[in-house]
Amino acid sequence: MIKVAITGADSPQAGELLRILVNHPEVIITTLSAPGKEGVAASSVHHGLIGEEKMNFSGPLSMTPDCNVVFICGNSMTAAEFSALQLARPDLRTIIIDGIDNLDYDRLGVVYGLPEINRKMLVRGAVAARVPSPAASAVLTALYPLAVNMLLNDTLKIEISAPADLLNNISKAESEINQTLSETQLSFNGKVSIATNDSGDERKMRGAITLACPVSLEQIQDVYNMYDDHNFAYPIISSAAENEVMGTNKCVITYSKPDDSTLLLEVVADPRMRGGAGEAVHIMNLLFGLHEKTGLALKASAYHVGK
Repeated sequence: MIKVAITGADSPQAGELLRILVNHPEVIITTLSAPGKEGVAASSVHHGLIGEEKMNFSGPLSMTPDCNVVFICGNSMTAAEFSALQLARPDLRTIIIDGIDNLDYDRLGVVYGLPEINRKMLVRGAVAARVPSPAASAVLTALYPLAVNMLLNDTLKIEISAPADLLNNISKAESEINQTLSETQLSFNGKVSIATNDSGDERKMRGAITLACPVSLEQIQDVYNMYDDHNFAYPIISSAAENEVMGTNKCVITYSKPDDSTLLLEVVADPRMRGGAGEAVHIMNLLFGLHEKTGLALKASAYHVGK
């Protein structure tokens, strides 16, 4: 069994994570670190855990915690604390959900944890990973196959509809997208900028990406076949609504050709799962050699009777 500790355990991200991990068949939760809330029941802070999780919050995480993996939520660790933890427990896996200010990810071997791109790195010895921002996770999952096949040009029109709190730091997503695309397709010299609007729903995120692309729809389909052995990326031709993915770690990509020279990509995902708790558990599964979908075979949480 995988022993799990969570720092920033009173944060919304940690609550989402707990709701997944309490039903994960390979996990034992050992520590819920939330300084200032010592002794408070986790179920009194995070809705839906009454009868499922009986642990109380504890104080600061030890530098030699009794666990195999630490999830870092809610900006709960400094760069110095993270470095000290790595030094004290070099065998410990760490998964950073919210980012750590001033941390040199590359120097410390922290993998950019988008499994559709870096799955091999995550299963071949990585001990630390950071979860992509939600918008970057969705956009990069849609664009990565094109970048691999040298099909990006310097003009990408990207529009993102997402919850307002996630749009406050959209520059972080833009930076992640720019860096990853430039590293994947060395000839890509465009600067990504994203137009945003509030989705009005904390579990709805939709992206629309328009780019010049003269290749046929059949060739585009061949490009996206690279996701055939992935478990959470689903390229399709028919349109998908956000309700198809709410409450899941799925990322559904619709591709179409409005005209012979243009490609339109539409991508839907749950931003509390993709680029959040779902992706964090996906990363954990890979780090420990589990099947990708372990504990993540979830159903969509919204539906309409008769549809």
